[in-house]
Amino acid sequence: MNSHMSWRQPGHQVRTVALWSFPEDVLVETGAPDGSVLLLTRWGEIRVTDPDPTTVESLRRMSFGPVSLENVLRGVADDGVEDLRRRLSALLDGLQHVVVRSVGLDDGLGPWLSAVPLTPRAVFRVTPQPADRQVWLSPAVQARRDSGSLVLEIPGGAYRVVLHRPNGGPLVEALAAPSTVAALTTAAGLPAALVGEAVAHLLATGVAVTVTPTERAVATGVDARSAGRTHE
Repeated sequence: MNSHMSWRQPGHQVRTVALWSFPEDVLVETGAPDGSVLLLTRWGEIRVTDPDPTTVESLRRMSFGPVSLENVLRGVADDGVEDLRRRLSALLDGLQHVVVRSVGLDDGLGPWLSAVPLTPRAVFRVTPQPADRQVWLSPAVQARRDSGSLVLEIPGGAYRVVLHRPNGGPLVEALAAPSTVAALTTAAGLPAALVGEAVAHLLATGVAVTVTPTERAVATGVDARSAGRTHE
């Protein structure tokens, strides 16, 4: 059995992992006399002043690829970890336009899905969705294959979403029509925890959208009436 399908093993509890990184074109310079960290990005330089050692290490590791920041924080004493977590979270919140947000599984194989910022105005906001809402891909999304990955992108959009593994395809196919997360989980044959995180990332980037069944019915009715007038 392929290791990336290990979640199918009886009794295995799926655990998703939040991963953070910088795009490949971002360079991280450390070792300045004042202890600051310099980020060289396509949109200019960003200097992080007075960073603590954990923040410096986090930024350094992010320059090498997707990393679990919780693993970096794991070595910090319990009485200081929450303060460092808050400080690091606040810093990264201000760097959203140069931070790649990814979700993976606890299988050591790296990201399952990544959200890559494309503009200096990119904002990644995960918000709770009402249980009765359905989700599907935005009609403006364009899909393509790139080196084995499935890439979703809206022309002029703020993010590109990359599904790194082959089993991402069924989820994208299921998102062609409005569906609940529970139904998507069944249709794609993936763990509910992974589907939930993947959908949250898709919504946060605008690649996917949601409406309630009532809103969908209204929109469908308007479309149908418009089509009818077109053929009169």
